[in-house]
Amino acid sequence: MTVAYSLDVATSGLFTQVKVLLRWKGSVWKSIWSELLIWLLMYSVLSVIYRVLLNKTQREVFEQLCTFFDTFSVFIPVTFMLGFYVSIVYNRWTKVFDNVGWIDTSALTIAQYIRGTSERARLIRRNCIRYMIVAQAMVFRDVSPAIRRRFPTMRHLISAGLLTEDEMIEFDAIVSPQSKYWQPIQWLFSLVTIAKDEGLIADYYLYVDLMDKMRDFRTKILNLVIFDMVPIPLVYTQVVNLAVRTYFLLALFGRQFLENSNNIPGAKWKIDIYFPVMTSLQIVFIIGWLKVSEVMLNPLGEDDEDFETNWIIERNLQ
Repeated sequence: MTVAYSLDVATSGLFTQVKVLLRWKGSVWKSIWSELLIWLLMYSVLSVIYRVLLNKTQREVFEQLCTFFDTFSVFIPVTFMLGFYVSIVYNRWTKVFDNVGWIDTSALTIAQYIRGTSERARLIRRNCIRYMIVAQAMVFRDVSPAIRRRFPTMRHLISAGLLTEDEMIEFDAIVSPQSKYWQPIQWLFSLVTIAKDEGLIADYYLYVDLMDKMRDFRTKILNLVIFDMVPIPLVYTQVVNLAVRTYFLLALFGRQFLENSNNIPGAKWKIDIYFPVMTSLQIVFIIGWLKVSEVMLNPLGEDDEDFETNWIIERNLQ
């Protein structure tokens, strides 16, 4: 879930960013270490085969192959494709956050507009907020694995105190092939209208404004359903992932040190340092960049940086 580090960077100092870089949870190191390790192992195996097992003729073929891959791997526009992709994913991530559905405005408006100290007025205010959270929980069940585990069925909303048995019976009585996100909202609107008819809302303008606030809340949480139904085109995600992985697959050969590099046209590496330092850094940056997009692609999941959907439900309840 979301990794907080704001306190670590609250004051700028010599070692501020060092502390951030050394964190593990939610870090680039945690995201890329396995892929970097696999790449280095494969690179080492190829290097040992080239240096120890191949004869002279086989080495010449291997060297030509490495030179070919290194020369033409630049034709893969990795940074160009990845830059546009991460930008699209980030914009989508911010929109999802904006539509999570914070209940504060609606709850304060309900408390202010539906006046009265009677038990009836208090119950109406409480039920209005409860119906909003029921609608949010229903949406989250379909878009967040964490909430789906918390409420595997609609009846779990009863044990959580969000629905009553009578409301569940009324909910089940409506047969629809689609998810009934609208049902708690309909109860909510009906309850607000009853409050107006009973004189708990002093003015018609307040009634309209309250309905607008609730409609805005409904619009936001239903936007989450739309984001879930219409993701970023699969072909775009596939192309970007394929481009990045193919680039580093070619780099297994293209970044090898070649003993006869002086005699091979196009060969670049003259110094044998055994460990591919610059390519390793490139993997950290580019694969890390790709991992950023993977984490933000569905922020309602269960990655380290995903939104705390359970906390959002609990906060709105309180």
